[in-house]
Amino acid sequence: MAKNVKIGFVGGGFMGQLAHISNYAKLEDVELVALAEGRPELARKVADRYGIGEVYPNHKELLANAEVDAVVAVMHFNLHHAVVPDILNAGKHVITEKPICVHPDKGAEMVQLAEEKGLLYYVGYMKRSDAGTRYVKSQIEEWEKSGDVGDLKYVRCHAAMADWVWGIEPPISTDESYPEYENETAEPPPEWMTPEEGNQYVGFINFWIHQVNLLRHLAGEDYKLTHVSQNGQLLIGETDSGASINLEMNTRTIKNSWEEEFSVYFPKAEAQVSLAAPLHKQMEGKVRIVTEGETGPVFSHPFVGTGWAFADQARMFVEAVRGDRPVLSPASHAVKDLKIAEDYIRMRREIEK
Repeated sequence: MAKNVKIGFVGGGFMGQLAHISNYAKLEDVELVALAEGRPELARKVADRYGIGEVYPNHKELLANAEVDAVVAVMHFNLHHAVVPDILNAGKHVITEKPICVHPDKGAEMVQLAEEKGLLYYVGYMKRSDAGTRYVKSQIEEWEKSGDVGDLKYVRCHAAMADWVWGIEPPISTDESYPEYENETAEPPPEWMTPEEGNQYVGFINFWIHQVNLLRHLAGEDYKLTHVSQNGQLLIGETDSGASINLEMNTRTIKNSWEEEFSVYFPKAEAQVSLAAPLHKQMEGKVRIVTEGETGPVFSHPFVGTGWAFADQARMFVEAVRGDRPVLSPASHAVKDLKIAEDYIRMRREIEK
């Protein structure tokens, strides 16, 4: 029987409860050991609901006192720079939400620290964990290995986002104010940006960094930006091997509305995955495969099952901690995403001159 993986949590708010703690609580061979949450009433209620035995007012006390193998740290990304190094220096594997932090140089420092300590730093790009995404990624790898459909030509994402919570149940809440922690200040945008550019940058890495990351994952190689539209909603890039990258970004306010589609094109084949809203439970990505037949295109729509990317991610993180699988979403990739985001701002600056 596999050894139980002991998990500590930092943060018991909306995302901490609904996207993370609740999913780890359903896993076998996992112990929910401790919760660090600065709102004491909320901390106690969350711990009671999910059977978490130990409660601490901050992550430092958790690390000093709780026996855990790994930490699930769920806070605003501008605090990762202040919390993640403490977790790694305490010898614990860690997963955070995306992005890795605000500044790529700080992200690179945390990646190096994890490597020096021999620890996993898993960044929560849960779209990689979605069963539909995994199916498409596996199909792409098969095509590239065989060479039967030609070389990769084009990877496209069309996204029109609206209702990301999708009617999910409300979390436990209290009227407590959010505490301020000593020596934990928000990481600012890079100094070379103007205040307006800094706001654009933070908005971009908050809302669109998922797509920046998944485009690279599906392409299987790095890419650089070559063009940004004047309104900032269209990004065009090129991979190291010369394939085109296209990201179309749009938002809307229609309830129960979410479009997010990734398409990967080869001369003789196409793979497509349509992803659900982030908090739309029991809805894995829908897959469409197009291949060349004797008389024309052959279409298939493989059923990948029912599930939820956040639940898949929790299971895969535990498996990685246990050593049963490699890290699907390593922190080193997340640093590259921030560099793309910086280039996005630089290109918008050139347009506005």
